[in-house]
Order: sequence, then C-alpha cells, then structure tokens
Amino acid sequence: MFEEQLLLRPSENQVEVTIASAGRRMGAYVLNIIFSGLAYATLLFAAIWPLRNYSNRAKGSDMAELATTDWSMPWLFAGLAIFLIYGIWQLVCMSKNGQSLGKKILGIRVLKMDGSNPGFWGTVLLREVLYNIIVAITAVALGFVLIFILGLPSSSLETIVNLSSFLATLICVVMLFNRKKSRRTLQDYLADTVVVQLPKK
Repeated sequence: MFEEQLLLRPSENQVEVTIASAGRRMGAYVLNIIFSGLAYATLLFAAIWPLRNYSNRAKGSDMAELATTDWSMPWLFAGLAIFLIYGIWQLVCMSKNGQSLGKKILGIRVLKMDGSNPGFWGTVLLREVLYNIIVAITAVALGFVLIFILGLPSSSLETIVNLSSFLATLICVVMLFNRKKSRRTLQDYLADTVVVQLPKK
C-alpha cells in the first residue's frame, strides 16, 4: 500500500515520517469515544445503582436506620476514581508521547511540524481544549446571527449549534483525505502539528 512521506525539520537534520492514514485517525477517534464513554458510564453507574439499591432497601425498612447509612459513597468513590484515573492517564500519555489511548492502539502519534513532541501545550491545550472552545464560540455566534437575521425562534439555537459543530467535524473528516496537505485537520493547523504512523516494531 502506498505510504505518504513527509520531511520534518526542512532546514536541519531532516526526519522522514509516514503520514497516518485517514482510516487509522478515524479509528483512533472512535476508540477514544468508546473508552471515554465506558469511563463515563462507570461513573454514571456508580452514581445510579446505589440509589436503586437504596430504594429497594427503603421498602419496609426503618427510615432512621437508612438515613444513617450511606450506601452510595463507596460506589461513587470507585466510579469517580476510575473516571479520574482514565482522564489523567489520557492527559499524561498525550502530553508525553503525543498519543491518546486510541492513537496508541493504532500506532499513530502527534508531532509538531519541526519533528518535536507538542507536549501538553500542543497536544492537549491547543488541539483539544482551545479547538473545541473556538468551535463552540463560533457555533453559538453563528446561531445568534442566524436567529437575528432570519428571525428564527431562539429555541432553534441548540439545533444551529449542534449542526455547526457537526459541520466542523465533517470538515476535519474531509481534510483527512487531502494527501497534498499531509492529511492535516483544523486541529493540526491550529497547533502546527501532523499525525504520523509509527514504525512497526
């Protein structure tokens, strides 16, 4: 299969890398959604299940006894611990190696265009946090403009924001297939990064 090559550090000590395929990048994105969903579901389960258990115990039980027993705390702490450990682990891996869990599984990573590691600033703050803030602000601003100009009901703001966010995602997906631009997405241009395929061990 044809692999696209890119030279980093064009002025000194050139490094040739292989651009990550669109399939691998989308696969990593889907894996990250699944893993994040599982971590969140664990926290949600830990919060809801004890309440169900409490309700069942409350039937025919002494309410004074139930009031002094906190059935949910161990569950909540366990769910919160799993959620936090997953989140911190993701942040550390992304900062240290330019890899989320999904990227690590599929053997791809983020590099700066000069070949260096983007670190926490580039991989997390710019590519994830700042990018999503920009998309959210742009979507909300567009919603207010369309509501003001077209006279749409204010209740349509949420729909406009969701469509705008979806459009930003769609643009990034399309950019993944642009070989001439090294498959760089909006996040890559914002953080001056590129996603590369790691050599097989």
